[in-house]
Amino acid sequence: MKRLYEQIRAKNQKCNEVYRRKANKRRKKAEFQPGDLVWIHLRKERFPSKRKSKLDPRADGPFEVIEGIGYNAYKLKLLGDYGVSTTFNVGDLSRFEEDDFDLRENRIKPQENDTGESITQQVDPAYVLSTFMFGVNSLTLG
Repeated sequence: MKRLYEQIRAKNQKCNEVYRRKANKRRKKAEFQPGDLVWIHLRKERFPSKRKSKLDPRADGPFEVIEGIGYNAYKLKLLGDYGVSTTFNVGDLSRFEEDDFDLRENRIKPQENDTGESITQQVDPAYVLSTFMFGVNSLTLG
């Protein structure tokens, strides 16, 4: 009976190990050091004042890591009035890379397309509205 029990236990451990390996296959372990910069995921439950609309940004940052608390929580140096605890779970943080862009920055640069119009002219709401209402020919004629 003991031998049967040991066989069943070994089989269960082997199956659990296979399941664990498959479940953690694409999971990345995030470890941050004090002084690292991170983005914060703005969840509606934790930041109700920051996520009033679906068009609001879903992340904010970068913020500096002050210290690690255990293996899955970090204390951050928050700037501004957030009104929440400065301790965050690792699931709500992502590493800030130097080539990441600022969410508030305007990234449109003046360029031309095949017709010779500038891209900024195409994006300008007044230009788009006048083109829609009066047609392209009336704008080019005068």
